[in-house]
Amino acid sequence: MVLETSESRRDKFPIPGSVSMILGLLGAAGHEAYIAGGAVRDMLLGLVPHDFDISSSCSPDVTAKVLAGAGIRYLDNASVHGTVTAILEDGNIEITTFRVDGKYSDLRRPDSVTFAGSIEEDVRRRDFTVNSLYMDKDGTVRDITGGIKDLEAGLIRTVGNPEERFGEDALRILRAMRFSSRFGFRIDDETFAAMEKCAGELKQISAERIASELTGIVCGKDAPAVIRRCWKILSVIIPEIAVCHGFDQYSKFHDRDCLEHTLDVLGGIPLEQNEGSQPSRDPVLATAALFHDLGKPECFKLDLNGTGHMKGHPEAGKRIALRVLTGLRYPQAFVREVCTLVEFHDIFTPNDKSAVHRFLCACGPELYEKLKILQKADIMAHSELGKKRLARLEYMSELADELKREGAVYQAKDLEISGNDIISLGCPEGPEVGNVLEMLFEKYLAGEIVNDRDELQKTAKDIIC
Repeated sequence: MVLETSESRRDKFPIPGSVSMILGLLGAAGHEAYIAGGAVRDMLLGLVPHDFDISSSCSPDVTAKVLAGAGIRYLDNASVHGTVTAILEDGNIEITTFRVDGKYSDLRRPDSVTFAGSIEEDVRRRDFTVNSLYMDKDGTVRDITGGIKDLEAGLIRTVGNPEERFGEDALRILRAMRFSSRFGFRIDDETFAAMEKCAGELKQISAERIASELTGIVCGKDAPAVIRRCWKILSVIIPEIAVCHGFDQYSKFHDRDCLEHTLDVLGGIPLEQNEGSQPSRDPVLATAALFHDLGKPECFKLDLNGTGHMKGHPEAGKRIALRVLTGLRYPQAFVREVCTLVEFHDIFTPNDKSAVHRFLCACGPELYEKLKILQKADIMAHSELGKKRLARLEYMSELADELKREGAVYQAKDLEISGNDIISLGCPEGPEVGNVLEMLFEKYLAGEIVNDRDELQKTAKDIIC
């Protein structure tokens, strides 16, 4: 891997003026100050950093005085973490004093911090070597841990003893998986062994923190390869993954075990290119791909001919997704969309427009655009015999597109007639109004009437009378 030089970095991704200003202010006060962590890593990889953190030899109280002297507002959190946050128009910047962390009794944050006087001491508290690089205002990088070499090799490796790092914060286990998935980096063998050994500690980590990392893992370009290697670790969060590993489906439509099929479906979800960033997958689609077949083992039955049947597995998968995602406190709308995709992923309607119309009413026309991507990825992860359903999916998609061009509606409330219109035709106010609208919508779906105001009013009058 060829990394960016300081000259090319300045040309492509210059350090923001606000960051340079703070680095300059701290330097002018006689202190070391560097951009640290992920921003340096991303700039070396030719990517656009999302945010900039600064590490400095400057003590928090002096940092606050320097900012105040320059008329910069700040938030002082120094008593806990040694961090002072500069509040600027183009974004806040955290300035943290070089420090040594104390014991991590909650597996998240140090119980105490001791301010240090050098990068050499500060770097020991960081997670991975690729996140342990320091850049000055001129673009010169200080590398204490061999992070540049690991970036060039595409390697995720902890700073120091991996068991100690994961013992401090178990979430680092999932962070290693996320970085591996996002960048396509290999996890160092010693680091990986410690990840597996310490994986049980993930049960002590808050749901929200796990959810954020899980999303990053499944959306990354190398998600299938990472989960394939780290399935035991992910099974601490989603136990069904372990059950699916090596699970033979005994089906002529499948030529790989349940987990391998799942990972191939995940790999079939297209990557979206993002300028200045790594390509990634749609979070809802990627998550649905991970869960779509996790219900198969509990539904599995083997017939007298030795053929496996997994009737009802979409519903079982939906229950699993609902349990896990709700437990991890994902947003309700996100959970609802993932569960709907899992529930509908194996449904293919008869090849007529009315059936497709009803199907779109059930799953929602907007979500159908994602569903057909999931269904195609699912079909392509079958055996050659199983792939024959692709023609059926394509025809179904054509009918859905035809309905869209025709201006089809998918809910009774979108018909060219309102409840007030129904009342004006003599229907008493109350539940009966909704009943009439639903009857009209059913006739519309059956092709007995069109969505025309005059025709709807005429039919409604006949129903009421």
